[in-house]
Amino acid sequence: MKFRPASTTVLAWLVLLACLGYFGLIAAAPALLQGDIGGWPRAILLALLLFLLFFAVTLWHIRASDRKPGA
Repeated sequence: MKFRPASTTVLAWLVLLACLGYFGLIAAAPALLQGDIGGWPRAILLALLLFLLFFAVTLWHIRASDRKPGA
């Protein structure tokens, strides 16, 4: 996979949209976050999923920049 500045832009937009979606859900429909799944509150599970997304994006960016020729 070639790493281009456009890839960084896509990753930045992904993180931005994930944050806006998370806070938009909290603001617009907090009732959707009530309750639990397997004993875990939905709000906590959503926050953990976002954390995993951010971690994956970070690893993707690091791996791609390590493969960049001439760096």
